[in-house]
Amino acid sequence: MPIPRLSPDDPVRVTISARVVRSGPGYLELSPRTYLQFESEDDVEVEVVTGTFRCGDVVTDGSRTLLRTVVERDGGTEAYWTAADGSVVRDDEVRPGALRLLVRLA
Repeated sequence: MPIPRLSPDDPVRVTISARVVRSGPGYLELSPRTYLQFESEDDVEVEVVTGTFRCGDVVTDGSRTLLRTVVERDGGTEAYWTAADGSVVRDDEVRPGALRLLVRLA
């Protein structure tokens, strides 16, 4: 997604999905090739993503609500998302960084 034209004092929220390389007072170095520098930790909100989503988790991707569904059959496990209208949404159809946990049932 291209970055829109921004002006001084425009309010923005920047979302970055990455792994921490290094952190310290006033900075975060993330992979791939992202470096954040800040004066106060109050200026930055960091959400740590732990593990993967589990069966029964309810998330939003910003435009719809999805339920994590896991089915075991024939000795294998199939995991996917189910939308409110019952349609199946595969993992490659969502951006993991856009998913926000709403409810964890288990």
